[in-house]
Amino acid sequence: MTYDTIYWMVLGASFVLTGIVGVLVMLKTEKLLLSFIAGSLINILIIGAAWWWWSTMFAGNEQQFSRQFGLFGFGVCFVNNEVLLFFAQLIMKRKVAFTYKPDNPDDL
Repeated sequence: MTYDTIYWMVLGASFVLTGIVGVLVMLKTEKLLLSFIAGSLINILIIGAAWWWWSTMFAGNEQQFSRQFGLFGFGVCFVNNEVLLFFAQLIMKRKVAFTYKPDNPDDL
């Protein structure tokens, strides 16, 4: 497998796993902060490991552009994952918190 393939697989895995963990914790606990922290920890672990891996793969002066470009991509991926995770959980929190209680039981 090439470095490029692994790079894009890590970006995809971080997006999917961050979302899955964050949403599952939100469904279980219905607490925005706790679920956001859980999803963020997964995102930090994956992107942090990938950041370290990419830095060691392109460790010379002649490969500085490739290293910086890849690290910039990981940074953008991290921020995008956090924003998407927060807004997905915020929408879930609003839908979970809203319960319809009619004044008259015959309205159901």
